[in-house]
Amino acid sequence: MIQYRLKFPEYFDGYEVETEAKGYLVDVVVSTGKATFTLTIYDPARLAQEIADELSSGGYFSLSNVLVVPAVTKAEILRAVDSLARTEFSGLNPIP
Repeated sequence: MIQYRLKFPEYFDGYEVETEAKGYLVDVVVSTGKATFTLTIYDPARLAQEIADELSSGGYFSLSNVLVVPAVTKAEILRAVDSLARTEFSGLNPIP
């Protein structure tokens, strides 16, 4: 498994319950020795709402580096990022 460092947004500490209730978290940063990725985390219900909102307004939905977890909690995010590390973060787009 590739080594990485995970950085949550500064506002996340102390607002974890609110973040879980909202169902999304932006600007989660994963750094390896070779690349850095910025993730947007959603739970399935919130992602469905975002997609529906965009489509109903005549638009489309497109977002790079989306990670969908059962609940937007630190534990679920860590579990998912650990799984991604085993794939060396394949499928994610690094920050140029």
